[in-house]
Amino acid sequence: MSFLKKIPIKYLGELHDVRLINFSVDITEVKDKVPSPIKVRDFKGRALFSMVDVQLKNMRPSFIPSVFHFDYRHVGFRLLVEDASYNAGINKGLFFFRSFTDKSLIVAGGKLFTDYNLESANISETGQGVEVTQGNNWIQYSIGDPLLNSSEEIQELKRTVGALDRAYSLHGGTLRVTQIQREKWPIQAVACSDFSTSFFESAKLEGAFRVFETIYYQWLPPKSLIS
Repeated sequence: MSFLKKIPIKYLGELHDVRLINFSVDITEVKDKVPSPIKVRDFKGRALFSMVDVQLKNMRPSFIPSVFHFDYRHVGFRLLVEDASYNAGINKGLFFFRSFTDKSLIVAGGKLFTDYNLESANISETGQGVEVTQGNNWIQYSIGDPLLNSSEEIQELKRTVGALDRAYSLHGGTLRVTQIQREKWPIQAVACSDFSTSFFESAKLEGAFRVFETIYYQWLPPKSLIS
């Protein structure tokens, strides 16, 4: 059924309560798990994930009336990749290493039509704490208040993460890119604590951001690149 991913579908939707939990891992943990020719971006021997935890609302293909929409919570391990050669020397890309939701129907549809690499997981939230569990694996964090004075490292992380607007995938040996269009992306640095995960052995928290506004966006159909 992989031919369904070739259908040029544009998705429309809203992003609510966007949280970006950024962590790095030793690059050896992931570099052999990403399909060639996608190249993991190297941050001094570390790979960087910008994990998104977001409530997706009013999602629908652009050709379907807005009354027919779907909502779900999406948690995605978005791995930063090297794509400067496609973007005039600027890295803007990511690869959906793994993604999770607690709605089985969304998982089934996502596997048929998208390159999200969606899987089922339990997502729970208590106060400021969030935990995503799948079998014996988990990732957890506690989100805090906005940081009034952030370090230069956090400012650099903000610039790096804020530039991301396209996802790469490999389909039938062909490299494809899907661009995300949004009117604005006002991410703000926030405190984050109690971060831990068993999905990776060498994970280290780098910083967190939130978006406190509703973001209207479009997920454009994937385009083929030279593989």
